[in-house]
Amino acid sequence: MSNFTYRLCKSNENEAVTDLFYANAEALCLPDRNAAAKITEFIYAHGQVLGGYHNHKLVGALGYFLGEPKQDFANNDLLYLYVGAILPEYQLTRLFYHGLLFILQMYQGTAVTHIQLQAEENNPYTNKLYGRFAQPLAIEKSPRGVPVITYGGSIEDAMAYLSRGKRPRPAPTTPQQFYIEHRIRPYVQPHNWNL
Repeated sequence: MSNFTYRLCKSNENEAVTDLFYANAEALCLPDRNAAAKITEFIYAHGQVLGGYHNHKLVGALGYFLGEPKQDFANNDLLYLYVGAILPEYQLTRLFYHGLLFILQMYQGTAVTHIQLQAEENNPYTNKLYGRFAQPLAIEKSPRGVPVITYGGSIEDAMAYLSRGKRPRPAPTTPQQFYIEHRIRPYVQPHNWNL
């Protein structure tokens, strides 16, 4: 399942995005499909949806804005990740991780310099992930009434964390240098090996 593709969803995909949000109704605290449709409409009215696709099927969506909704989107140097959802059968993949990296690469080097995201207060995995490249800014309630922690940081810091391990490491020039860099000690048999 590693052959995922990412692109911005078109406006004619709003039903598929709504279906995806509704498939995660419990996790997103949505009472019905109408609530999922309102979220989709709000995102399309003020922002974009990044879609994650597997064999041309939408399996993940990340709605975001340039600017913070509380500030009426005035601070457009901020990438505000509003809501994300992945179909249940794809949730243990790296879809979100690579989707987040994809969206940061889209805005790297532009006027957008900061990122804000929210994690549910009782979700240790997401809080740990966001805490590695962003700082907690506030504890508040989401529009759906769920306690969340808002994280913020620079796009460059997030890119540095998410891109780690992606660059090939230079090969050591000599075996001696390899041993020094990695502190590998040669194997020495124990003094009592022949007893």
